[in-house]
Amino acid sequence: MNQTTDFLQTPIISEELFKLHSPVTSNVQIEEFLPYICIAQELHIESVLGEPLMAELKQQIADNSLTEENSALIVKVAPALSFYAVYQALPFHWATIANKGVTIRESENSKAVNVKDIAQLRRWVKDDADLLKGQLIDYLCKCRTNYPLWRPLNMNCCDSIIPEGSNVKRFDSGFYFPKNKSDCGCE
Repeated sequence: MNQTTDFLQTPIISEELFKLHSPVTSNVQIEEFLPYICIAQELHIESVLGEPLMAELKQQIADNSLTEENSALIVKVAPALSFYAVYQALPFHWATIANKGVTIRESENSKAVNVKDIAQLRRWVKDDADLLKGQLIDYLCKCRTNYPLWRPLNMNCCDSIIPEGSNVKRFDSGFYFPKNKSDCGCE
């Protein structure tokens, strides 16, 4: 296998970080969420980190050689990635695709929620995940010099990194006072 294939399904957060930051109970088996962690990582986190930084993280995880900066980044990624993994997994934990068709999971001691409840729960989880992703983007902007492989679309992170994150400040009155570039945390 080539190096790209080897890292394709490498989750960048541990079971402990997932359980610490996700809204699932601590007795849930991480194996049930591993595919969704990888899917969420690819769909929601890789676009923020970018391919070069993501490849570096996966390589360091595989080699068990995370730098101090990248360890701190993984801790910042964990909340958003955990919530996105739950968001991706919810429909498949509610219903199962089996040989006999799609079935709703139910047992003697529990009752499955309906599809409207799942949709609302997913919305809440995604809203939280999006806010946590904004915090991750803010962190990357503030600590940009620690992550030379992080290359946002617009290199002036104080004005606009990605159209997400709270570093993008909008007008809230009729007056505009530009910020001094030196107090934004970027160099």
